[in-house]
Amino acid sequence: MAIDDEVPRNSSYAFRSLFKAGCALKKGLYKKLGNGKQIRIDRDKWHPSKFLIPKMLENHVDRTNNIIMVNDLINTNKEWKANIIWKIFPPEEAKEIFAVHIPHEECEDDLEWSHTKSGRYSVKSGYWLLHQEAHIQDDKATFWKSFWKSDIFPKWKHFIWKILNNTIPSADNLIKRQIRGINPACCLCKKEMETTTHLLRDCSIAQRIWSSSMGIVASQGSHLPIQSWIRNFLNLLKKKKGEQALEMEIRFISTLWGIWVHRNEVIFKESSVNPRRIIEIINDHILRASKGKNSLKVRTRDQTSTTQEEQDAMLNWTIGDKNTPNVQTILVDGAWKKNSKSNMWQAAVAWKNANKDPKEEYAARIYASSSEQTEAYAILRAISDMEWRSAGLIIKTDNREVILALKSMNETNKSISNIIKDIKRIANSYLFVMCIKVSREDIAPAHNLAVKARKG
Repeated sequence: MAIDDEVPRNSSYAFRSLFKAGCALKKGLYKKLGNGKQIRIDRDKWHPSKFLIPKMLENHVDRTNNIIMVNDLINTNKEWKANIIWKIFPPEEAKEIFAVHIPHEECEDDLEWSHTKSGRYSVKSGYWLLHQEAHIQDDKATFWKSFWKSDIFPKWKHFIWKILNNTIPSADNLIKRQIRGINPACCLCKKEMETTTHLLRDCSIAQRIWSSSMGIVASQGSHLPIQSWIRNFLNLLKKKKGEQALEMEIRFISTLWGIWVHRNEVIFKESSVNPRRIIEIINDHILRASKGKNSLKVRTRDQTSTTQEEQDAMLNWTIGDKNTPNVQTILVDGAWKKNSKSNMWQAAVAWKNANKDPKEEYAARIYASSSEQTEAYAILRAISDMEWRSAGLIIKTDNREVILALKSMNETNKSISNIIKDIKRIANSYLFVMCIKVSREDIAPAHNLAVKARKG
């Protein structure tokens, strides 16, 4: 019912709640193009990331020519009717339409989820969509997305998360939870009630630590809640570039951590309050974080290069008989670039027979909305052009994403899924086809052709 905007009548509270959730999640759905017969141009979303809105919206679209459904924009050769699309859509949206691949075989339009790469719904993506609908601030979402990727100890990430969500077990929070026997006084200064804000920033001991550790005058931030104060500092450090920014982030979090650890030592180990001990904890953790980061970087670089080479050497998609005679080797590449000023993209595809015969090559500009889509179009063009010229093909590409999509039994990338289906369909007309991942240098002739075509 939510899909068709039908409002339930005389329904229970539980059903109305489900209906509201369905209406919210409906915004994450789009109609994936099949034959276009069930997609209205003027009201249906049929692009994964945006509404393609015609220039005229009055229940439209072009009554004189019966242009109402997406199918009306497709000719009998399964190609877009360019003259009509340029007429009724703005230029930017017309280009997005031309980038959408029309399936060659007849198939129904389908519903897919626009907030995952595969087009399949996941609870995680639905959860985040509903939270966005609840007006969670974009800057907070951006902050957490960046923070979880930070190269710091996992326990520090959890620690900061607890501070920013006010769930750290400070005295005031424990008292709120009705935990008995809690001394409300700050164990460091013995003067004020221990709150998260006081302990980590406003306490006289903490302020001395901030001044000594980072040169921060913590009292200047007393007008802010501790959560905003910490977030502002972390955001400021994120804007800095290079190793120095990470070192400062590590020192900032280590200072918070040192204060908290020493607080626990005073409470649970009955240690004496000692600012020098806090500085010692801070420096010890900074050293550990730096050593761990450097060793991980070296180890990861070695492992990644070896693993990547091994994976690429084995990454291929094959159908048919490997012993097929007269197999041709085709180099393919797609050149795609987005203009940072206009936010629009340019794309071109190229293929070249490895025998270097100038007649056995192709390059042209196309419409494509991503580098993966451009590469998939390049393979589709090559395998289409070489059909009936050769019994078998070895196609070399430098794009892992397309080969992984070809190897998968399920859709892995909604932006290229229809292209992948047509590649597989045409491949079945050959006796043998192998699509193999190679380096950029190995497909340099095709790459040069594609770049030249893209630049015009």
